[in-house]
Amino acid sequence: MGRSSSNLTIFTGLLAAISAAMLPGTAAAQGLLPEGIVAWQVGYRSYKSQENAFDSNFQLRPIGADYTMRFDNEMLLSGRGGKDLQRLATVLQTVGDPSETALDLGVLQQHVSADISASVFGFAYGASKDMTVFVGAPWTTALVKNRIVFSGINNAKSILERLGNIAFDELRQGLEQASLLDVATIRNSIESEGYGPIDRWQYSGIGDLQVGLKTAFNIELMDGMPIAFEYSPSLSLPTGHADDPDLINDIGLGKGYVSVGQSLSQRIQLTPYFSAGLDQMYAYNMDARVKRRVPEDSESIVAADRKTNVLHNPGDDYELGAALEFGTGMFKGNLRFADHRHFGDRYTGSIVGNYSKISANSDTELITQEIGFSMNTVEAFQRKEFVIPYIAKLTASFPVAGLNSPNFEYYEFSLTSFLDPR
Repeated sequence: MGRSSSNLTIFTGLLAAISAAMLPGTAAAQGLLPEGIVAWQVGYRSYKSQENAFDSNFQLRPIGADYTMRFDNEMLLSGRGGKDLQRLATVLQTVGDPSETALDLGVLQQHVSADISASVFGFAYGASKDMTVFVGAPWTTALVKNRIVFSGINNAKSILERLGNIAFDELRQGLEQASLLDVATIRNSIESEGYGPIDRWQYSGIGDLQVGLKTAFNIELMDGMPIAFEYSPSLSLPTGHADDPDLINDIGLGKGYVSVGQSLSQRIQLTPYFSAGLDQMYAYNMDARVKRRVPEDSESIVAADRKTNVLHNPGDDYELGAALEFGTGMFKGNLRFADHRHFGDRYTGSIVGNYSKISANSDTELITQEIGFSMNTVEAFQRKEFVIPYIAKLTASFPVAGLNSPNFEYYEFSLTSFLDPR
């Protein structure tokens, strides 16, 4: 069963931030567009099916592992199995020998998989010789499947037989109900609190809209070795699907808040065939009012009447990258390592509750390695050696390590071409 928010909150924010890298101005050709020139870009990114994620110890675990619940006496006394079972476990401690009346009702396991893809559509315009403006948004699709298994030996009936006449009517009724605990009962109890279907969630829609501009300049470090700088401020608007407190297994394909970012990259041309560089991105994420279910304590299923408007204070994002680029003429390759980081979120609200549980594991990090190949016909077109100016790029990205983050492996193809409306 899920947390007070989605089982897949690890995808929120980080997925939106990585998807934003597909947009014009960040993934298009380096350098500025000539004044008056329009660039359009389409792209497609397919993620490997997500079944594992990095935990707080940088270890890969099945996505559903954190939500395995053993309905034993300790768990029931904590209230994480619901108030009725908490009352039953508490009463049993006062009846007979506690070592003989400790409940153990079984183990609930979830097997979760998520399939995600994103298509991007964007435009850029050379507003002047020193500035290019851009706008774009991904179209995202997601399918989450959740198979629930309940196993183990339920000892409620044997406790009832052991107590015999000592069990008063209310206690007898509670043990009889506990002995019937199964997947269907748990699913009904979840849905009775107003949660959506827990076996399957599917979505297709626009992601977060991004607008921004880019400027660039060159300096010469030494004779014949120039350094190219690019600076790009941007604004991300929350037009994508954000985490829904009534859905157990949805994915936050959008951030759910406004984000103001800026990126800076440096490239040094070491030889005519080889360059290296660094890039940095920092995004300030603005507070937003959102709906959340606020747990009273540590319960996993939060009552519907605990849903309220809260203030979401999201942590900021940063990305550090190092790249090597090689090739000549129309064909080039690149190798890039990057560290994507989202700092922890905070929630506050007007009702008393365990707000730290909502933001648990929201401090995320993912280190990736990317390899890409591109074909750029722009210069050949300018020399009238090629019919159409375009940049085609194929990229593969693989996770190296992560903290509370998805195990994102993806493959991406993008195509950028140009128009001269003058």
